[in-house]
Amino acid sequence: MTREFRDLIVRNVLLIVVATAALTSSLFVKADAAVNSGLAVAAVQGTPANPLDPTLSDPAWQKSLTATGFFDLTTRRPAPLTTTAYVLYDAQNIYVAFRCEQSGVSIHAEQTTNGVGFGQDDFVGIGLDPSGDGSQVYYFEASPRGVRNQQSSESTRFDPPWQAAAAVSGTTWTAVMVIPFKVLRAGGGHAWRVSFVRGVAAVGEHYTWAYDGLMADGQPPNYPAFTDARFWPTFNGLAIKTTAARPQPRVELYGLESVGKDRQQFQQASGVFAQQSVRNYGVDFTYPMTNTLAAVGTLDPDFSNVEVDQQTISPQEFRRNLTEYRPFFAQGAQYFNPDQAQAALLSGNQTFYTPNFGPFDRGFKIEGTQGLNAIGMLEARGSNLDGSDFDDTAFGLQHALPDRTLSWWMDGVLANHFLPGQLFPGNDTTLEAGFKGRDNATGFVYAFDDAFEDRLSPSSQFAIGPGIGHQLEGFIDVHKPSFEWLTGYQDTNPYYAPADGFTTSPDLRGPTAIVDFVANPGGAVKNINGFAGADRFLARNGDVHENDVFGNVNVTLADLLSFGLTQQTSGFRFYQLPFPLYSGGTTLPFDSTAINVGYRDGTPAPIDISYGGGPFGNPGALFTTAPTTFYLHQFTSSTSRPLGERFNLQLEYDGNSESFPSGQVLTQQLRRIGIGESFGPNTNVSVALRDIAGAGGFAAPGVNLAVGFHERFRTGSELFVNYGTPAAGVTLDRLIIKYVLRIGGGAGT
Repeated sequence: MTREFRDLIVRNVLLIVVATAALTSSLFVKADAAVNSGLAVAAVQGTPANPLDPTLSDPAWQKSLTATGFFDLTTRRPAPLTTTAYVLYDAQNIYVAFRCEQSGVSIHAEQTTNGVGFGQDDFVGIGLDPSGDGSQVYYFEASPRGVRNQQSSESTRFDPPWQAAAAVSGTTWTAVMVIPFKVLRAGGGHAWRVSFVRGVAAVGEHYTWAYDGLMADGQPPNYPAFTDARFWPTFNGLAIKTTAARPQPRVELYGLESVGKDRQQFQQASGVFAQQSVRNYGVDFTYPMTNTLAAVGTLDPDFSNVEVDQQTISPQEFRRNLTEYRPFFAQGAQYFNPDQAQAALLSGNQTFYTPNFGPFDRGFKIEGTQGLNAIGMLEARGSNLDGSDFDDTAFGLQHALPDRTLSWWMDGVLANHFLPGQLFPGNDTTLEAGFKGRDNATGFVYAFDDAFEDRLSPSSQFAIGPGIGHQLEGFIDVHKPSFEWLTGYQDTNPYYAPADGFTTSPDLRGPTAIVDFVANPGGAVKNINGFAGADRFLARNGDVHENDVFGNVNVTLADLLSFGLTQQTSGFRFYQLPFPLYSGGTTLPFDSTAINVGYRDGTPAPIDISYGGGPFGNPGALFTTAPTTFYLHQFTSSTSRPLGERFNLQLEYDGNSESFPSGQVLTQQLRRIGIGESFGPNTNVSVALRDIAGAGGFAAPGVNLAVGFHERFRTGSELFVNYGTPAAGVTLDRLIIKYVLRIGGGAGT
């Protein structure tokens, strides 16, 4: 800990008391925005003579749609720095320009590779919702160096061809963008929605042109939020041809070669790495059936590119919900899990959870929107290492009004798993339907969801035989700009555990309630937010199966020092023989009191430290090992920062200590370092080294080194050279060279 950091903590601790005293009065301060969803703006036709000239000297910009009066979403006050945005369009493109005044605040522009380090530099961006109802939302952002980033609500791998340029002049910087209509899924016959955003890295603040008190701030990748589109003004009068806005068909042919003794080690659905034959070639394709609806398919998809490090040593009360990274499943994922009625403190159950799928052989789906409907239909087939085959189907349908005041959905999964010698196939069918409504004037929200599962064989996740699974959940809620309260109910019967889904635990029924608040007192205190919740779930025999009480409060000061206090008190009852016998029941605690300290979060060089502890349950192997409770201490710390214009550094150190009643103490440490080097806007190298040591914690000990090289060519094709993988527990002696030939549209379009 540096002396500067220590002095900041000492100097500012007393400000927390002042902030808390100011909380009551600040909760009810109303902040008015310049624009919101009630405004309609008209699109302006025009083509700049040089669209990529960031000087904005072309007189065409003075005739464009012009946006000013930005709001600071972080402090919930008018933005202190002036931002002006300009928009024009013609038959093929949308042209966007920004002028950003930044007197007294340093301009950050360290990143040099597109798509790397978003949020560490200053940025401006446009948000576009061609659907008009929030079902297909896009962001395009540029830094003061002209480095590009983009996001799409329908694909985490959205990377289409578009252009940007920028320039810095003293305390002002400008940026221009050229966005082709063909990279958007844009239907006709209705108005779009539009907004603009800006990030000021030196102070960790985010500005927005369209503002509503219900908008929530966050840090990338959780900011900017796609759900904010319902607060944006309507964008009228876009006179474009249907053919200009239709995405191009896309084909991606890959070929790869691998060497090393671990060249046949790949990650399975269980998360472990096991031997599997290498796939040397395959194909992915997307064919737009309409402007907004596409057919997507894959044959022999590559399962070698396991690129996400999700290793942790933190013990878990329930199964972890992992992030999906594979292109076929990641694109359009929201169309297959439309449930919006979840309100419990638990991680949300999912009817369709694609990390359950191991390496698969083929997949085909139709996904997108048609009018006010979001549609998804999917089929995937493959073989597991245990000799079983699967051929599973999923679908989703959601209908929503443009202002999101009412929506309804239905979805389902038909899982067909076959094991040699099995008397009955492992068929598992789950169907789900629900609705959600909102009164924008009062903030009253309500939702209900009901799901049924018909299982002909035991679930692989919970050892319960054939039966009819059932889950219902719902809530009523009042959501205001400065506070929210919610009460809900959940009933998950003992049989509910979809084979292709994610279920935290079956056999739970009972109420849940939460309340949260946000306040921005001003002065020395930038913002305060807090959350409290409780639930109490019973098993079918009347036992309290789970109960939770949770609360936290976070205070961020004007000098970017933040403090947080979290308390969780939970109990979960485990059984040697669950429903219907309920024998050998033992209730174990999962309690924790933690304090978090952050410095300069949201800037290019954040520092975060947390420490907590409490009694933690260990159910063990309940048929052979008695459940125990140990006292858990947890420590986490992380930081990241740019090193000049080419390098980025990430550091993390975590530690666990488990003290058992017998006097035994187990400890485990995780150390992680990552270095990225940029060689230009389309080329970068990354090196990740992780070490897990000790016997306690959640992960197997081991050292993992992973090195990656990525080059994107002007044609859109890509070259990957990877040694090892960051997802493995230990270093894999596996070098993979992969080339992707892309024909047609960009990735994720």
